[in-house]
Amino acid sequence: MKSNKKLLFSSILLTSFLPFSIVSCVQKGKNNDEVKKQELSIKIGAKISELHALDKQTNEPKYSEINAQIKVELAKHNNKSLKDLTAKELSRIFSDLTVFIATVNQKIKTINDLKPELGEPSSPEKGNDNGSQKPPKEGDGNLQTPPTDKPELPIWPPTFPKINNSSKHTYPEYASKFKKVGSNVLYNEIFDRTFALKFASKQANGSFISNDKGTGWLLDYHKYKSNPNKYKLFIATNLHVIGNFSNSLSDELNKKLNYEDPVKDKVVAVALGKAKNKPTEFSALPNNTADQEANKNKWIAKYYTNSNELVDYDKREGVTDTMQSSGISKPKIVFAAYDFMKKESMQKYQSDLQKSAEQWHEYLKNSGTIDEDYKKPMFDAYFKGDKHIGVMVDFAVFEVDVDLSSAPEELKEWVNNAIKALDSYIDRLEKTDILPNQNKQISKYMLTTDYVSAAKNEKNENNLYNIQNIFIGGYPFGHKHGMWVINNPIERNSENITSYHRSPVNAKTFALPTDNHESKLEFGNNLGIYGNTWRKLMAQWYGYHHNINFSSLYYGASGSLVYNEFGQMIGIYDSVRANVNSGDLLQTGGFAPFIQSSDINGVTGDTLYAYNLIDGTDKTKFAHQSNSFRENLRIIYPNGFENGEKTTKLFDKGF
Repeated sequence: MKSNKKLLFSSILLTSFLPFSIVSCVQKGKNNDEVKKQELSIKIGAKISELHALDKQTNEPKYSEINAQIKVELAKHNNKSLKDLTAKELSRIFSDLTVFIATVNQKIKTINDLKPELGEPSSPEKGNDNGSQKPPKEGDGNLQTPPTDKPELPIWPPTFPKINNSSKHTYPEYASKFKKVGSNVLYNEIFDRTFALKFASKQANGSFISNDKGTGWLLDYHKYKSNPNKYKLFIATNLHVIGNFSNSLSDELNKKLNYEDPVKDKVVAVALGKAKNKPTEFSALPNNTADQEANKNKWIAKYYTNSNELVDYDKREGVTDTMQSSGISKPKIVFAAYDFMKKESMQKYQSDLQKSAEQWHEYLKNSGTIDEDYKKPMFDAYFKGDKHIGVMVDFAVFEVDVDLSSAPEELKEWVNNAIKALDSYIDRLEKTDILPNQNKQISKYMLTTDYVSAAKNEKNENNLYNIQNIFIGGYPFGHKHGMWVINNPIERNSENITSYHRSPVNAKTFALPTDNHESKLEFGNNLGIYGNTWRKLMAQWYGYHHNINFSSLYYGASGSLVYNEFGQMIGIYDSVRANVNSGDLLQTGGFAPFIQSSDINGVTGDTLYAYNLIDGTDKTKFAHQSNSFRENLRIIYPNGFENGEKTTKLFDKGF
């Protein structure tokens, strides 16, 4: 994943005033400029000193929320070594701290001006589990990063809906009617649907670059009638994973969808990868052993790509497991969860967003760190345009055509297994009588009521608002290679270990406790600026984000599919705590849900409007949403794929 310039590092998205550290799943390039690294380390130290001063300044009840965010940010940098980071990474950390501090100062001013009737938080609450109200922040890479040692949160206004803390890690009695699916079944299905990803772009100056890596999974597919061996695969991943996935559509479509990169770079290659060996079973491993087990069992990814240039590029980097295949096409973007809400729904936030963006620009300009390749053209396009900053969620879908008659047997097996796994997923849901949070008359493939809406607006015996067990599998990066890793280490079911602050022993701790979410708009405008995809300034992020336990997959796993224990896909993995070590699964991770099923009113009067990233076509529910995966299929393929065909696995009656 990638990182950006805004407030806190939190979930996979970047943000402006969030209390976490975002960490992305994309590997960074090397930079050996030691002098610059030393200078940046000194500057970072000075910013951390400023944070300590702000920590003292906000040590009174009315600043409780901000102070909690500051403490989380400080904890992220506590005892953190900077010596092994590149100059580029250090520069991003420094920029993030600068923006975060500026945002904190602005928030302090806002609170000082706050009218009493809005309800100021009072003294700290002692029993609030898992810091559910704190939003995520951007960071280096683009993953959200929730902390383990979270500060006490303030008592919210009396109008704020609360759920009894004792129920955070228990299901209501009626949950027994929902049928759980075995972990081996779910991990096997996730494995087959999932690919390790790499991309490559041709820059406007002719150079070839490949630095975006992550995890993706088969969301949907179309089978060509003219060629029974040909499929159009729709693969989902994080938006920050495709940061250089530029200008893949026609100029007209790029402009219409607001997906154009102003410097005319163009994505030219994709590589689809899988573990060399598929696990024979998906048993839990001891924590901190995933790397060793992946190497020992050859769960290291090999790749097939459409591009000989990418094969040669990888060889120069010492990677020899990338093969070219004529059976794979160039990739194209289909949907990015960027600027997907109608402009009028975001208009009230534009002044603050523009101010933050322009403060960042001023800082970069004054410090001489506005690079000619990326940030300068990004800001040039911003100042020449209408300055509207669209909001984002860390989700995107790209397509690739695969002709299995031209593919090697191994790739053919991967694709066939992915298709069978998606078919099996939908078939299982269709045959399950009762599913939590899912009205199958509305959707056969995903939740129709999200967990936050279930808790706030739609409490009934058809819905749950927490999850005991979550299942994730992806390809975090080791030494130049993606490797297959699953969540839930052996310690997850320990009766003696407590891995999370204010939680019961692991065996009784829920993967997603009740109310363990955060939002950028529920407690006022905390939207931040993200600037690491397509040279666009984006507001991060919209809706709610969930922080989860036993699931801190390392960088590279960004974009992984998230299942609940009832076998439903519920979101996309996009963040991990910044200081996580590879193989440590007992930190905190995060995922972005696919849907917010109802409008939710925030404490300070802001409304978070309903959206559905997969299918937002029902405008009686998603009136404030402009684009979704299905809606973009209609825009990109108004006449269908071939011979008027508009059917896919998800939309079997036509999109």
